Amino acid sequence: MKASEIIYSNLSALFDNQVWPLVRPEGEKGTPYLVYTVLNANATNVIQGYTGREMAYLQLDVYSDSYDACEDLTNQMIETLKTTIQPFHYDSRKYMHEDDAKLYRQSIECHIWQTN
Repeated sequence: MKASEIIYSNLSALFDNQVWPLVRPEGEKGTPYLVYTVLNANATNVIQGYTGREMAYLQLDVYSDSYDACEDLTNQMIETLKTTIQPFHYDSRKYMHEDDAKLYRQSIECHIWQTN
């Protein structure tokens, strides 16, 4: 399963189906929402060649109206990924504020397996 399918299938309920790759589509409204980016994917190769499996390096950006809600939702997202996706490697978290949109944002970086 592709990383995008894994993220959407595991997190769409948590974000009321407001989960998008790269950017939130213009005209969409409401919070919270999740934007995910596959930063890169490292192929797994064996003697016979490419296996079709890749370790995908992701950035997951949670947006919310309040700092506490953003942090709580990010923690729920991490717990969901930790318990439903194996392996799930959580690397880091950044805390930000989007001045133009007046939204709080938490960004995590993680690794998951994907198949193409």
